[in-house]
Amino acid sequence: MTRAAFDAQRGPHGALLIGSSDEVVEKISRHSEALGGISRISFQINAASLPHATLMKAIEMIGTRVAPSFHGA
Repeated sequence: MTRAAFDAQRGPHGALLIGSSDEVVEKISRHSEALGGISRISFQINAASLPHATLMKAIEMIGTRVAPSFHGA
């Protein structure tokens, strides 16, 4: 992937979920609305290139800040 393609995909309308928990929630919500609803989403994190503490923080943020925004939706 080129840098230009990466930047496009991490932007507000791209497919990559990169950013704060609020940005991720907003992007998932926008994609869900555009697709007529989604029932599940998968996260892929490159565990090999991240320090363990960073990986654990990302997982914790998904579980405590992102996922609860969609429970019961």
